[in-house]
Amino acid sequence: MSDHNGPTISRRVVLAGLGATGALAAGGSYVWARDNRSSAAGDEPDPTATTRSTTTGPAVPVGARSLVVLEMLGGNDSMSMVVPHADGTYHDLRPNLAVRDPIDLDGEFGLAPQLTTLAAEYAAQRLAIVHGIGVAEPDLSHFASRQIWWTATRGDTADGAGWLGRYIDTLTSDDPLVAISLGSTPAPALTGHRSVTTSIADQRGLVPALDDPDALLARWVGFADAGAIDDATAPVRAAIARAVDAREQLALALAPAGTPDTGRGGRRRSLGLEPALELAAWLVVAEPAPTVVHVSVAGDFDTHANQQPRHAALMEQLDAGIAAYLRILREHDALDDVALMTTSEFGRRPRENGSGTDHGTAAAHLVLGGAVRGGRHGDMPSLRRLDDDGNLAAGVDHRDYFASVLGTWLGADLEAVLPGAATPLSLFA
Repeated sequence: MSDHNGPTISRRVVLAGLGATGALAAGGSYVWARDNRSSAAGDEPDPTATTRSTTTGPAVPVGARSLVVLEMLGGNDSMSMVVPHADGTYHDLRPNLAVRDPIDLDGEFGLAPQLTTLAAEYAAQRLAIVHGIGVAEPDLSHFASRQIWWTATRGDTADGAGWLGRYIDTLTSDDPLVAISLGSTPAPALTGHRSVTTSIADQRGLVPALDDPDALLARWVGFADAGAIDDATAPVRAAIARAVDAREQLALALAPAGTPDTGRGGRRRSLGLEPALELAAWLVVAEPAPTVVHVSVAGDFDTHANQQPRHAALMEQLDAGIAAYLRILREHDALDDVALMTTSEFGRRPRENGSGTDHGTAAAHLVLGGAVRGGRHGDMPSLRRLDDDGNLAAGVDHRDYFASVLGTWLGADLEAVLPGAATPLSLFA
């Protein structure tokens, strides 16, 4: 990360102030890993493999750049976020729900009126809008579509690993803090074959995803001997110890001026959209920086009914979170070292159902950062040529969207992480 103003904040310190003492009392089971043993005999991944294959972009050292992934669970209505306000068909399809006063970007599209911070970033050419992202043969079930987005695979090609987890597997680092998820449960997109990541449920502590230390170690049985287990978990236990020792420093680093000392490490907020983005920023300006922070927190984007006030409130929370996130990055001169991208399991149907919108297909997504090629990328699917179900035709495959970030920004080996992803977009300067 770039040199920054003010004292260096240790990532261990950040985690300490989130209540690592409580996690330690539960056996330090905040670190989680999937059972990596394959059902096919002889197909176990090698837990000692640490080599990096040839990358699509320049190789990026671990900690040099960070990616923040913001998942909008429920299916964000991107047409109320990136508004095609100059298209008369949009207004015909949404007589009650059309956004009437968007922040105009170019005479054709605008942002929701709540997104003033993002509009300023667009004007500064640090925000990319990617139109028409979807999946081949879309499934409008939340569960099925999330699995497709989390794994970037489907059906017989799925191997249980997430698209980010496969990337983390390729890194030379075995630090469990190289990838961190913020949300009520560990992010499936971070599930790897051999990598271990960390999950934070709220600002009180780390997720005790397993009941006890033995349960964590049992996940390693079958592809590592006892000595290898001890070696693999020693850095985890050491990280916990350092975090606990440093927790009081974090309380000072995170607590705003004038906040009464609770004696428990400062603020005790749950991870809503705004505090989660603020916390993500603190993590990526820490040293050493995590490579990936995945944010999937409270906020229901499944707006079948009463959409207008609900979505407006979500956009207000999003903009407030982005404003706090950018403030922290700027204060620590890290704006050029971090990229943020959005995901959601699907978009919404173009035609309103009265007070809301139903599950749809293609949607626009955002990529934000100092190194981003700002502007609009891809084409907005035609509102006049909908499919037989009244949905948009995707123009950008979600795997190509992922590849556009992983390959160029993080220097990932795309053939190892996203085999078959064909057409990355040029989203970075």
